Amino acid sequence: MILRGLYQSTVLPDIAFIGGGGETAYWLELKNLFDNYSVPYPLLVIRNSFLIIENKWKEKIGKAGLASSDIFREESVLLNDRVKKESSNQLSLEKEIAAAENYYDHLKSIAARIDASMLQHVESLSTKAIKEIKELEKKLLRNEKRKFENIQRQIHEIKAALFPLDNLQERIENFIPYYALWGKAFIEVLYKYSLALEQEFVVLEEKGNVD
Repeated sequence: MILRGLYQSTVLPDIAFIGGGGETAYWLELKNLFDNYSVPYPLLVIRNSFLIIENKWKEKIGKAGLASSDIFREESVLLNDRVKKESSNQLSLEKEIAAAENYYDHLKSIAARIDASMLQHVESLSTKAIKEIKELEKKLLRNEKRKFENIQRQIHEIKAALFPLDNLQERIENFIPYYALWGKAFIEVLYKYSLALEQEFVVLEEKGNVD
């Protein structure tokens, strides 16, 4: 199995290999092997990748206050951003952390005038205090998120639908259900928006029947 790529290119030499991210990652591991056996190494080209967003999911994305580009971000990050944006309570302790740092800098200056060896002790106090404030900040956000269970549920539903099993849609779903919905027009749209060598991820959003 490890030598499959080398054997394949020896029997049927090729100029380029077109594949997905996982496949090209596998071929990158073979570069030294090709060099060792003096076999021409093919040009690696990432194939086209698509994410299809049907109207029902476009609507849910909008209702959740998200943009299409947001769906590629981590679920926890999306929820944290929404909670920070919509909560009326103070969740960031950035100013308090800065104030604590200034306070301990002041203590260091006092200690340094008396005994420089005390600086390490003050630094230890500062590190411990800042760490505890940051932990408090995390707890504030965690507790506040409990009030946003509906938004959390919406975000999870969207992510689970567009990235089934926490994977790319194209690795889990078959094209047949989409072909059953839109017929030949679905294939035509895929062809229309298939890129050449740009190697970009294509997001297709439904408009009317398909677009």
